[in-house]
Amino acid sequence: MKDISLIKLKMSKKKPEHTVRKMSVARRILADFNDVAAKFPRVQGVVEIDITEGRKKIKEYKEKNNYSISLTSWIAKCVSKAVKENPKLNSFRKRGKKIIVFENVDISIMVEVTTKDGKYVPFNHVIRKVETKSVKEITDEIRSVQNKKIEEKEQITGDSGSFSGLIMLIPRKVRQFFIKRKLKNPFFVQKLIGTVGITSLGMFAKNIFGWAVPFSDRTCNVALGGLQRVGWEIDGKLQARDVICVLFMIDHNLVDGAPIARFISRVAELMGQAYGLEDITKKE
Repeated sequence: MKDISLIKLKMSKKKPEHTVRKMSVARRILADFNDVAAKFPRVQGVVEIDITEGRKKIKEYKEKNNYSISLTSWIAKCVSKAVKENPKLNSFRKRGKKIIVFENVDISIMVEVTTKDGKYVPFNHVIRKVETKSVKEITDEIRSVQNKKIEEKEQITGDSGSFSGLIMLIPRKVRQFFIKRKLKNPFFVQKLIGTVGITSLGMFAKNIFGWAVPFSDRTCNVALGGLQRVGWEIDGKLQARDVICVLFMIDHNLVDGAPIARFISRVAELMGQAYGLEDITKKE
């Protein structure tokens, strides 16, 4: 005997209240990109890094100059220094047989911007030659991007051309095949999304101490997670320290385990020493 409630449900023609919205072209292309990037093999390193001294210097600079240094820009500076010392982190495979090593460290940072119709959307901005710029210059560049007003389709190509509309005429499976092929072209990747990626979610997840896991579309991807003041034992004494959760996702086909560990240790060392903040306006 069928359940009475099930019979009533089938007989009812009234649908639950809901809203139907059109998925934007930019969002559909990003979904295709994410589906492809999520399948790349990577090894992960999860660490907690003491940035007490760095935050102290940033605070002192703000009090003295009435200017807020971006925490992400400073960490990008530290990462660029470590990548420059470990060139394999700045390389890509080409057709499975060759390795392309780029000279400049181009770091892509996701920035939340506003579209011309008032929507908040993520925007991929590539900071070129990060190793040659000061922390303040990197901050200025990020701030200028945050203040931009863009068309939503500019999320993909960085311009308001017709590329986004044309690519949607191609079937989804073909689009993903096309994206996969393009992501295997080192020069395309370097031009579109840089050689290293940094994702910062800590600024949006206040009072949450944890890690974020990025997509693995480059040889080296770094995700900045939660930041909290915790008790650490230093020289046998418990001290209050500012600690940030950082996840590294690295292509194990190009970089072996020991170099990966040394790279992560070097980044942690640079951040712990407040590298780049001795003189915030100083270039390399």
